[in-house]
Amino acid sequence: MNKWKELIVATLISIICLYFAFNKVNLNSLFNTFKNANYLLVLGCISLFVFSMIIRSFRWRMILSSSYTISLRFLFESIMIGYFINSILPFRLGEFGRAYALSMKSPIGTFEAFGSIILERLIEAICLLFILIIALNFQSADKILDGNQIIFLSFSFIFLVILLLNSTFRKKIIFFLEIKSKKSSARLSFILYKLLEVLKGFSLFDSKKNKTDILTTSFLLWFIYYLITILGINAIGLNLSHLEALFLLIFSSIAFSLPSAPGGIGPYHAATVFIVSNIFMYDSNQALALAILLHAVAYVPEVLIGLFYFYRYSFSYKDLKKVKIEKKV
Repeated sequence: MNKWKELIVATLISIICLYFAFNKVNLNSLFNTFKNANYLLVLGCISLFVFSMIIRSFRWRMILSSSYTISLRFLFESIMIGYFINSILPFRLGEFGRAYALSMKSPIGTFEAFGSIILERLIEAICLLFILIIALNFQSADKILDGNQIIFLSFSFIFLVILLLNSTFRKKIIFFLEIKSKKSSARLSFILYKLLEVLKGFSLFDSKKNKTDILTTSFLLWFIYYLITILGINAIGLNLSHLEALFLLIFSSIAFSLPSAPGGIGPYHAATVFIVSNIFMYDSNQALALAILLHAVAYVPEVLIGLFYFYRYSFSYKDLKKVKIEKKV
């Protein structure tokens, strides 16, 4: 799909989602919810989010090549630049910006940096799927998904773990898809190419000796995001249970990954409102207030801190357009 067509579709998705989120909301009630919110807890959410970026920097250093030591500060700055770009620009340019920023300050080339980002996203997806499967085995989760859907997710998780850990199995699938893509139509070949890109991202995990540390840090990150969700819920004054808060985190995170306008605006808000008000049956005004709050807790630091480093690195939009994902010689 043409990039500008993708942008139009993503923007339409955001507009539709925002309409759904705001459609039945009483603005006076929404403002009153914000007026009565506990902003000390909001400050705690923001602090935890910034702390999670530091933990993310530690994990990124674990994922990158161990043949040289990279400053944690450079990793943190590169991450914040990437998040800032994703917050204001379309096409996920932040991933390229993050890789390019690190290559400016370290021996890491954009090819290796970008590959590590792909692996990072894949590991996060596997950890999230594992958390979802565990959560769905609680009795009160029957209003989320039924037994067959839980079984399907469980098999999906097992399959992804095998792909991650069993290089022989993965290579056979890559070989099969490469042959298949050569004999397929242009549209199918494009889909298969994307699948191959993901599978090759898994291959980056093979050479890592600190696999357990990487996975443990990934689960730690999700735990921090869970604490942020809990604090946000309490700040708004909602009475969601810990299990409901966990489901909210999981499904709103999935929604955040959907195509949308820069910053993930729209799908995240619609998913949060739908889950809190339609599934858990809480007030829709409080549900939207929670969606806005939790989104802002991440969005504001990303923009403010990322903007600072963006200009400190003398970045420009033209630099992003010129970025090539290639090995550093």
